[in-house]
Amino acid sequence: MMSSTNTVELIESLHQLNQELLSFSEQLLKSTLPFWLPGETARNLKEASNLYTDIWYRDGQDGRTTISQHGIIGADPELIEATLRLNRAKSGFQELTTHYRVSQSAEILQELHRRSETIAALLHRHGASRIHLKQCYRQIPVFDTCPSRIGFSWYTSGRSIRKLTPKEAEEKLLKMDTSQPHIQLQLQAVGQLRPGDMLAQVQNQVPVMRANPVWKQKDHTLRKAQNTSLPIIIALNSDNPTLPAYNEPPLVPPEARSRLERSDLKIDPQPFLPSIRAHRYRG
Repeated sequence: MMSSTNTVELIESLHQLNQELLSFSEQLLKSTLPFWLPGETARNLKEASNLYTDIWYRDGQDGRTTISQHGIIGADPELIEATLRLNRAKSGFQELTTHYRVSQSAEILQELHRRSETIAALLHRHGASRIHLKQCYRQIPVFDTCPSRIGFSWYTSGRSIRKLTPKEAEEKLLKMDTSQPHIQLQLQAVGQLRPGDMLAQVQNQVPVMRANPVWKQKDHTLRKAQNTSLPIIIALNSDNPTLPAYNEPPLVPPEARSRLERSDLKIDPQPFLPSIRAHRYRG
């Protein structure tokens, strides 16, 4: 149970986050520098501001998803500084919510919403039912020096793979309804494995847009790949008054996996234990 002191600390952190969101939005809307915003979510700076400052669930939104879009926005020093302050506020709020395990407390989430309704209205989020922690936490990508080029591409091969022993797989199945025939069949299957056999529990991840910026220096080239769910804020000045070169990827990710499987991670595509997404290794 959180103490009143902890609740106040959390509320103050959210208030600071909202203040930085407002400050960032004001600086963004003042900008006269070039930008590139493809897609339907944000096509101008006003819509981009709404995207950046949206920390609330929308009606019917899946809680596991976030509203995302790639793009590039040129920035002056004031906007760069406002972005960095906002990212620090996001990190501070995330540290507190993680420490107090806010995501597991509906009561705390309701209190956060109630205490921040006035600020939410200023951000034009009327009718929002509850705070979206993932959208609060995510950092705004920002480059304080302008790259020579940015390549955008969909990354569709993402998946998490966790190795399971037969015993671990059996324990997961036993937590399910063992009276069901399909669970009984899977328990029989795992019982036929040898103790040294390993299974792969696979979770496919949603496609993400990946940015690949390149900085060309006199004596070397710097590359830095990163996933980007928000438009990138990029410093522009009199020496670099225009956006870097960029490609325009399709707005919808491809359906097929874009990369071949690594030879050391050859996994049978047919689930061996479908109820726990466990596959056998080939060979």
